Amino acid sequence: MDLTINGANQQYLADLQQTQAQLQQAQAQLSSGYRLQRPSDDAGAISQIYELQTKIAFNQQTQKNLNGAQTELSAADSALQSSITALTSAVTLAAQGANSSYTAAQRANLAIQVQGIQQALVSLSQTQVNGKYIFSGDQDTQALYQLDSTQPNGVAQLATATDTRTIQDVNGTAIATARTATTIFDAQDSTGAPIAGNAFAAVQSLITALQNNDTAGIQTASDAVKSANEYLNGQLAFYGTAENRVADATQLAQKFMVQDQSDLGDVQNTDVPTAALALTRAQTQQQAALAVESKIAQQPNLFSMLG
Repeated sequence: MDLTINGANQQYLADLQQTQAQLQQAQAQLSSGYRLQRPSDDAGAISQIYELQTKIAFNQQTQKNLNGAQTELSAADSALQSSITALTSAVTLAAQGANSSYTAAQRANLAIQVQGIQQALVSLSQTQVNGKYIFSGDQDTQALYQLDSTQPNGVAQLATATDTRTIQDVNGTAIATARTATTIFDAQDSTGAPIAGNAFAAVQSLITALQNNDTAGIQTASDAVKSANEYLNGQLAFYGTAENRVADATQLAQKFMVQDQSDLGDVQNTDVPTAALALTRAQTQQQAALAVESKIAQQPNLFSMLG
């Protein structure tokens, strides 16, 4: 007896198998939320998904870095403002010390107050964020300065660092985000000698003049402190600019993130209305196919013989 399945039955089985595959695919898309269930569903789309996922991961890391930089910049800004306030107080004390009516004892008392300012400046140069010394450049595991009354500037330099710290935006553009305590508080020439704007040297010269009851020296030191104050305002401007650039970079990264996530959703996520329609259509086709199968089963043919 010939048990070969005829062409009509073969087509029926193929159509039923295709309908079941469509039904499973639609169900999987709706339950998972993803349009693609395996690479073979759309090889071109898979490549695009990987590319977008890589961009999003890079963007997320960039935003994390930018947020960290913004925290450090904010702390540096605050430290510099405090330093400027401290130097302003030193100028006021210098003006008092330059008063001809002041006695040596009074100037000695002023010197003690200025020493407190010097200590505050050193402490501010040691500002830390998350365990990192933000004014220590590429040596951020240690402070660059400590108080040392035996030194000409009243401080000892513990290490040498460079102003090399930068951060990149999503386009790869570098943004300078830090300066060292040497640049900010201890401006030097190529030989390491203090130059105009050196806050440590200016304050120490004021301390010395007050202790020595030297009115001329007090006036000279006062001018040096004023110069250092102006210089610190310039350093503060650098940090203000850096904060603005990092804020702009963060906004740009967020804009790119929204676009990339939207593009990824378009490629990867299930189009719910379309998938729901496909599911309904597949269910209807399956029901119709099963109804046909039931009628075929009632006829004396190959299927009944096999049954």
